[in-house]
Amino acid sequence: MLQATFVPGCPDSSAVGLAFWGTGDPAAAAAALGLRSGRPTTLRTVLPTADASPVVPADVPAVAIALDAVLPALAAMPACSLLPRGRRPGDSVFAWSTAAKLALELVTAGMVVPTARVGEEGAVARWRLVSAHDGRLAALARAMPAAAHALRRDDAHVWTAAEALGAFCDAVADTCARGSAVVDEPVSWEQRWIAALSGTSPALDAPDERLRDELDAWARPLLPRTGAAGRLGGRLCLRLRAPRTGEAPWELEFHLRAAAGPATSVPAERAWSAGNATLELPGCSIGEPQDSLVRGLAEAARLFPPIDRALSEPRPTGIRLDVEQAAAFLADGEPALTAAGISVEVPDDLGAGAVEPLRARLRATAEDAPGSAAVDGREAATFRWEAVVGDTVLTRDEVSELVAPGRPLVRWRGRWVRVDARRAARIAALMDTAVTLSSTEALAAALEGSRTTAELGEVDVRSAGRLRALVDRLGADGHRQPRLAGIDATLRRYQERGAAWLQMMAELGLGAVLADDMGLGKTLQTIALLADRPGHRPHLVVCPTSVVDNWEREIRRFAPGLRVVRHHGTGRAATAEAFPPGAVVVTTYTLLRLDSPLLSEVDWDVVVLDEAQQIKNHTGQTAQAAARLRAAARVALTGTPVENRLAELWSIMHFANPGLLGRFPRFRDRFAVAIERWRDPDATRRLRSVVAPFLLRRLKSEVATDLPAKVESVVSCALTDEQAELYRATVRGMLDEQGMGEGIARRGRILKLLTALKQICNHPAHFLRQPGPLHGRSGKLERTAEMLSEVVAAGDRALVFTQYRVMGELLAGHLAAELELPAVPFLHGGVSAARRSRMVEEFQHSDDAAPVLVVSLKAGGTGLNLTRATHVVHYDRWWNPAVEDQATDRAHRIGQTRGVHVHKLVTHGTLEERIADLLDCKRGLADAVVGSGETWLTELSDDALRALVALGEEEA
Repeated sequence: MLQATFVPGCPDSSAVGLAFWGTGDPAAAAAALGLRSGRPTTLRTVLPTADASPVVPADVPAVAIALDAVLPALAAMPACSLLPRGRRPGDSVFAWSTAAKLALELVTAGMVVPTARVGEEGAVARWRLVSAHDGRLAALARAMPAAAHALRRDDAHVWTAAEALGAFCDAVADTCARGSAVVDEPVSWEQRWIAALSGTSPALDAPDERLRDELDAWARPLLPRTGAAGRLGGRLCLRLRAPRTGEAPWELEFHLRAAAGPATSVPAERAWSAGNATLELPGCSIGEPQDSLVRGLAEAARLFPPIDRALSEPRPTGIRLDVEQAAAFLADGEPALTAAGISVEVPDDLGAGAVEPLRARLRATAEDAPGSAAVDGREAATFRWEAVVGDTVLTRDEVSELVAPGRPLVRWRGRWVRVDARRAARIAALMDTAVTLSSTEALAAALEGSRTTAELGEVDVRSAGRLRALVDRLGADGHRQPRLAGIDATLRRYQERGAAWLQMMAELGLGAVLADDMGLGKTLQTIALLADRPGHRPHLVVCPTSVVDNWEREIRRFAPGLRVVRHHGTGRAATAEAFPPGAVVVTTYTLLRLDSPLLSEVDWDVVVLDEAQQIKNHTGQTAQAAARLRAAARVALTGTPVENRLAELWSIMHFANPGLLGRFPRFRDRFAVAIERWRDPDATRRLRSVVAPFLLRRLKSEVATDLPAKVESVVSCALTDEQAELYRATVRGMLDEQGMGEGIARRGRILKLLTALKQICNHPAHFLRQPGPLHGRSGKLERTAEMLSEVVAAGDRALVFTQYRVMGELLAGHLAAELELPAVPFLHGGVSAARRSRMVEEFQHSDDAAPVLVVSLKAGGTGLNLTRATHVVHYDRWWNPAVEDQATDRAHRIGQTRGVHVHKLVTHGTLEERIADLLDCKRGLADAVVGSGETWLTELSDDALRALVALGEEEA
């Protein structure tokens, strides 16, 4: 697994950077993440041991990348949970990615200061990052893994996480502040100073010592530090005491406590009296109490200025605060002081969460809220403003009572209330007025429990009446029975629940995202919805070209009463009248975009997007065309609702329920940045509360008890135009013109024909043996890449069997590129025994191994244990059930603890599909008669052979 360690002075003495190392090839693993421009090096790491034994440095091969080269990739890297498990690097890489994003945010905000330093190489000018008091740097340092800073700082010390993070952030500030220009011969010291700060070289003629001291004194209060109060024997403690009456002053008392040990404190008066003699306390002692107190007060005064006046007194023991200063202390001073290591104590009724603010809230009016009828985003819902303290709703007179004293903290009815005068005036002006939202916006606000308003920013929202009933219905976990009239299939329990849920959401006029794991039957559940709504309007299914045939087959198989209309090809419909009521129109994403004017004119009943990640780019033409479709109900099917970024979730949700997540810029600012960059738990909770009712996702592990040990499915794939032309030409040239002849020669010609057609179905490059691009030329290859992307994204592993070495090599190369993997191994007959064993061992036991293994059916169809795989893909068919079963059993065998999904690929309208149908219909006979692979096909007559191999539309 790839790790990253911050290395000052890497890759040369004038620049810092990161060294990437780990198992395998670090350069290739780094390049797969977009981390390039590195050079090979050897890194001496110092990692802790599990048994706390002495640390032994270890030299590891690494690739070193300069900071200016690595920053863009670190800043663009998505969060760990958004990367497919097979592509995730180690935690140290994500730690430095988070650090880079934080540092860049602070640099962008201008939180940098110039400094001058004198070292062994003379004086240099450097930019440093200003300290941020929101605790993020400290939290990141605490969470940073050892691998991120596993270097010696000198002979006796290693870099701590805090030291490495501070040096990294300063380096980011310095790197970003510099340009590439070289200043020509600056004359004055000021010019040399500016040139050293902005040019490529930080070298600086040593400034006057007094000027350098003044510069340090100016910058020191802004720079990060651990807090003087925490570096000596004692630690400053500030204790706030509230007045008995509202007019009396507040008291802020100074105390001193031990930096370690029991939380025992002494009043400042005792510390002054002790001077610098050690104070002995129960269970601990405080060294140099007077100096500790002085330094602690100086630090506190920097963070909370009212304390500054105490520093002019000879032996201060506390200060008095007016109510405005006390409110500022509670709101701003306490967090900053605590972050600097200064202890703060406040009365219980003034502690975190105890002081309630006077605030506004929006409450839905029961008569105007959207209810159990279908939700129409064009309808309006009314909310009224109300003033609250906690959960108590205030009258206008009670608001006036709180505002009248003119103080930011008011003692009211036994509690402290924080009153912002300006905000209170706006609240009073808004009371009893109304806000109108669309029904979709109202539902989103009710689910989230808050809404951002132009008047007061973010305010709480409370639902009522029918809206409350709708929210409760969406959150109900009861099991509904689906209506399955017209469905010729037996659904499993989780499929029944999914079908019922889809039917309920359609009844409510709400969009649904069905995000079950691949292989759990999303198509069947959706067909149950379509069959339940014959209606007076057509349905639309949009899917990749590679699964158009599969949708047609599945609808005819499971809902024979539904009419299917294919909107595809040159002869497709040009008017809406070609889509009869109740029919299911199946089309592709390409035609969704090209035929958008036509498709957006139709009033559809249900619109289904299969493989909905196709619209993950919300600015793309495909996503915009999907958003223009008019429908009573919308369904998105995807196994990966989020592949890399939350923007993809917004795009899919925007199709399913337009307006639910607001406009994208607002979504990005409120959710995406907070969650992807900072893992903000509150933002995560709020987003989940809005999205959860509209997204149903079941993992195979969750429904394992309802699944058989092995699930087999035939995946129908379409031929491309190139494949179809090659297929026809080969049939004509070998069957119609030459004929098959007699005897042994006939058998040879038939086998040659079958082999050629199977290779064409695989990929034109397989048949032609010509180099060239692979993408877009084979429906089977495209469908395989689509399926495996879901497998890899889910953290699963897959075996891909082919009987051809050439096709195996094509598959391995193409899948590595499509899945963004360093490599996909191919186990075939030419692999040595040692290499074969190593490939199996890595696939079975290494977390860093590629999650996909391509296997030659002959070389790996027997004798291997590959139970790490939960998916088996038969890319081309052997037409011998026993051989295919043996290959499948490489994964489905003793030692397998999870269900195995077997995907058998066939191309629609070709000999592959006809032979697969024969084997499925007469499997018992086939097991006995067709045991010799393809040999039995050589016994067919010319007419039977012609019917078998003819392309679909050319059948007699």
